[in-house]
Amino acid sequence: MVTCPSTRLRPDPPSDLITPPRILSRPWCTLQASIPLGILLAQIWRVTAAEPSALDPASAALEQLRAANQARTELARDVAKWQVERERLAAIVSATEAERDRLKADAEADEKKAEAARLELATLGAGSDLELVRGILTAGAAVQLDQLRALATQLPPGVVSLPPAGESAVDFDTIIKTVEAAERAAAGVAVEVVTGRLEGKDVAVKLLRVSGAAAWWVSLEGNQAGTSFRRQGVLELTSAARDEDRKAITQAVNISEGRLTPALLVLPWEPFTLGGSR
Repeated sequence: MVTCPSTRLRPDPPSDLITPPRILSRPWCTLQASIPLGILLAQIWRVTAAEPSALDPASAALEQLRAANQARTELARDVAKWQVERERLAAIVSATEAERDRLKADAEADEKKAEAARLELATLGAGSDLELVRGILTAGAAVQLDQLRALATQLPPGVVSLPPAGESAVDFDTIIKTVEAAERAAAGVAVEVVTGRLEGKDVAVKLLRVSGAAAWWVSLEGNQAGTSFRRQGVLELTSAARDEDRKAITQAVNISEGRLTPALLVLPWEPFTLGGSR
């Protein structure tokens, strides 16, 4: 309620002079009273514009549908992720089962082979004398070892590599391997450092060996050279009589060691014989 101060434009005439009392219009007071009413209407319009959902059921329903659609989209995305993970785990399980089946099959095959080997061993033990066969092979190995030792005293060093002297009993497989190594050594050319006897003294020399047929030597200092042969198991060294023979032997050793380019050479000949003589 707005009250306006009483303002009169002119003094009121006496009451007896005015038949109906008349109040003069006051426009400025009316304007002043309408201002709070406009402010109230503006506040109501602002609240209505800021909260349309409270007043508009269609907008509220649309907002709910939008939220439901977003939730459904997120659920579909999670379901797709779980589906991919499930397929990956299923593939791992399948691969594991396949590997298990393969290992099981291999184990069964190995067990069958072991059983067949046991049966074969039982058959051999029942129908043959394995100890007798082992004895024959051991005796043959001993004979072969004696023959190899005799042959080693007649051929140049390095042709026959014997087992260590301390081994009294050598099995048949070792003898076979020794024979094969001797065959390979006797088929080529090699340079080896050996000990020989020169003028009654034991000296270390480089020995150029051509299979088991012939051998030449050069002193470690390189100032002497010559031929060699076996005598009663001892490597005898003979100095070259001519200077050109010494140079040719030294050059041949250098060529064999890869220090000179290959060339045709004429060397003095001292063949080895199985009789152990020159």
